[in-house]
Amino acid sequence: MFAKVLEIIGIIIGSAFKYSWATVFVAESHWGLIPAFIFNLFGGIVGVYIYTYLGEHLRDWYIKRNKQNGSYKAITKRNRLIVFFRKKLGLKGVAFLSPIIITLPLGTAILLTMTKNHNKIIKYLIVSCVFWTSIILIPYKLFHIDLSKLFMDWIMKIIQ
Repeated sequence: MFAKVLEIIGIIIGSAFKYSWATVFVAESHWGLIPAFIFNLFGGIVGVYIYTYLGEHLRDWYIKRNKQNGSYKAITKRNRLIVFFRKKLGLKGVAFLSPIIITLPLGTAILLTMTKNHNKIIKYLIVSCVFWTSIILIPYKLFHIDLSKLFMDWIMKIIQ
């Protein structure tokens, strides 16, 4: 019983930080489709709320601290990446790719630079989390199709 509770907590925490990895992990776990979907999505939603409401405060604190230390740089590789995502993808594109490719914390940070509307950020990210969870979990749990393995095999063929 205690091991299952720890596993659920691990899934929720993992989904809040690295949604795609947690989704693949929960797909391969012993949990059924509905519990796996709920645990994974709940973790993603918790992460979205935490990063949205604390993200601005953490960013402002980080910039203020680095400006005081004299180590703040406006142009960095990370900032260039953020500008690239903002220009090429837009608000909906960043929200769509955040759970699976960009990660929720970085995606939320990029979205916070694009708009101050927290409700819009949360809505787009939750819809994206539901979409990606459905795309990964439903084929795996119902039809035993491992899309992550198929994707990695396809990438390896391209590389070779």
